[in-house]
This record gives sequence, C-alpha cells and structure tokens, in this order.
Amino acid sequence: MSGQLLLIVFIACTFTSCRSAQRLIKAFPAEPSPFLQHGSEMKKTDAAVSPFLCEWKNPDDKVWVEVAKRTRIQIAPVTMNHLRPMTRTLSKIEIREKSRQKNAHKLASYLESEIKHAFDHHVGEPRHLVVDVTDKSTLVLELNIVELNPNPISGGLMRKGINILLWPGAETMMSTKLKGNMAIEGRLRDEGTKQTLYEFADAEQNRSGIIFYYHDYTNYSFFRKAVREWAMQIEAVIRTQGKVPVKDGPPATFKLW
Repeated sequence: MSGQLLLIVFIACTFTSCRSAQRLIKAFPAEPSPFLQHGSEMKKTDAAVSPFLCEWKNPDDKVWVEVAKRTRIQIAPVTMNHLRPMTRTLSKIEIREKSRQKNAHKLASYLESEIKHAFDHHVGEPRHLVVDVTDKSTLVLELNIVELNPNPISGGLMRKGINILLWPGAETMMSTKLKGNMAIEGRLRDEGTKQTLYEFADAEQNRSGIIFYYHDYTNYSFFRKAVREWAMQIEAVIRTQGKVPVKDGPPATFKLW
C-alpha cells in the first residue's frame, strides 16, 4: 500500500472514530436568533453524546416525566423569519439573493417533510404519532433556518486544488470559508404545560470529498443531504429525550455522490 493511500485511510479513520476531532472541522455554530427563548443559556455539547453543536434542556425533572407520556407530535412549518444575509464572499459573488430565497423555501419545506417521514417511519418503541391538530397531550416541534450560504462551485474547484497541491484531505481542515453552510435552530414544547422542553442549534457546511464529491460542484444538493441527516437526528434525540448518544456524520467522505 502506497504512503499516500495509507494517509487517506488514516484521515478517514480519524474523522469517523474521533468525534471530538469532528467538532474542529464542523461548521461553526451560528449566533442565537430571537427564535430561541433560551439562546443565552445554551451550552456547547459533547460530540460523543449529541449531534448538535449547542443545546438547552429544561432542568425540571417533573416536566420530563410528563413528556414521557406524550405519544403525539406536531411538526410546525419550518420558518425563515430570522434568515440572515449571505456572509461567505464566494457565495455572495456567485449566487443571487432571489435564487437563494427560492431555494431556502424549498429546503424549509423539504426539512419539514423529512422530519415527518423520520417520525412516521421509525420502527420500534417508543414512537410518536405525527398529527396536524394539537391538544394537551401533544408535543410541538418548531424549526428555524437562520443561515444559508450556498455552496460556491469555484470554492469546490479551489478545494480540490488544495488537495492536489498538498495532500488528500488537506482542504477539509483549512477551507471553511470556501464552503457553503447552513444553520438551523429548533425548539420542542409541550402543548399541555405550555413549557419549552428543549432547544438546539446546529450548523453544517459542505462536507469534503477526499477523492471526488458531486456536492462540491452544486450549490444546494449537499444541504438536501444535510436536511435528511438532521431529520433522523432530531427524531432520535426527541424519542430518547437526549438520554442516548446520537451520532453526527463525518466531515469527510470517500463517496462520489
């Protein structure tokens, strides 16, 4: 096995086995928006436990006893009331705001449908029934897209150049500003008690393909992939009340798509 191939394998194993290292490469958390009621109280999470960057959990144990009895959940339409302007230079150069807004609305609808799908298709117990009308026995999940910088295609070309000039995987660690990113916020509340139970914030940037990655050369396709992962993670965290570790995806991949 050549030295270069050994290096590639080492990098991949490092990314997938050391979750604390993943947080060094993962997109930076966004500043809390007014959507979060407990934004100032949110804490950075342990990557070995939570897939999200920051979270707040209601400290009242009695509240969670009641939550365990809830079997119904409403997925509210994903909002963009606090969507911020583009901040990545290449994104601003390559993408028009009108186009970004159009695709942000598509991603919001897609996120809502994927979360419903994750809850509806979970096999095993406990599970939640997704409903359209709430009552006192219903949990309500609300989500907000707070940042969306489209992935610049020129950035993908530059990142591949870095890999060629240095070593495979080099751009994963040093090219954050060349990648698009998306940040979301979420909160879970109990319709019966009217209390907020849980709030979280997370961000994803276009993941690096050590060899070739289709998403490096498209503006929004990676974010659809990220939305699908978020949906599964959100369902798992809510179902287990955050008591069971939920994995986050690796920041790099060998896949071509």
